[in-house]
Amino acid sequence: MEKHELFRMTWKEIEDVFARDPVVLIPMGSTEQQGPHDPTGDYRLAEVLASDVCGRTGTYCTTTLPFGCSEYFRPFPGTISVSQDTMYSALNDICQSFFEHGVSRLIFFCGHAGNGPVLDRISRKIRLEKGHIIPTIDLWQQIPLQVKLDVFGGNNPSGHGGEPLSSIYAYLFEDETRMDLFTEEKTNKEALGFEIRGVAKAAIKDTDIEFSLYYNMDDISPEGVMGTPRLASKENGKLLYECVRDRCCKFVEAWKKRDK
Repeated sequence: MEKHELFRMTWKEIEDVFARDPVVLIPMGSTEQQGPHDPTGDYRLAEVLASDVCGRTGTYCTTTLPFGCSEYFRPFPGTISVSQDTMYSALNDICQSFFEHGVSRLIFFCGHAGNGPVLDRISRKIRLEKGHIIPTIDLWQQIPLQVKLDVFGGNNPSGHGGEPLSSIYAYLFEDETRMDLFTEEKTNKEALGFEIRGVAKAAIKDTDIEFSLYYNMDDISPEGVMGTPRLASKENGKLLYECVRDRCCKFVEAWKKRDK
């Protein structure tokens, strides 16, 4: 059986792969709270998806980065956050290691939105200095709203600690999920003297005047949940997982055809 994960290969096997000018995925996620019911290691979802996508597209993936920029989740035990500078340096070194062996067709395979600003910085730096273009595909943004509505019976329970990850966790790691620890949604409407409009957005009460305010998640929800996991199921997770996988495969196939 052909291997597609570089970390399962010897260096001689990798040498043969690199000679074929491969597309290589760099998967990443985070280790952070996902509500009281889901495991903290969401990087494993990106890892499973990367292996699946590579096997279906004839591409390869490297070791998944398990930590991400998760500053707003630091108040919760189990969250391990790295700074943007640390993430930037790690990605720069990882990419350089591929460039040194003639591999430049890289894709950032991202399962954590908090890494976005760093991926923008490092991609632009590499393009400016090396001429290589590295795209990012955001895994959990691949599910269209209509798919969510169809899966959840007209509802859209999206949000951190809610969907789509709660159902995908139930599908991939059913034995590790703990819905018995989830009691109710507890979401604050106000914090720090203003209306909450998002993790980084607030408004003056009873107005439409919005501004950036950088909340921690426990300002918003003591349980770390936005959205709801109440509709989570293994069956829903399978549908959502396959949607993400198939759309990622289409993107990777399209990128493979792109001229360098």
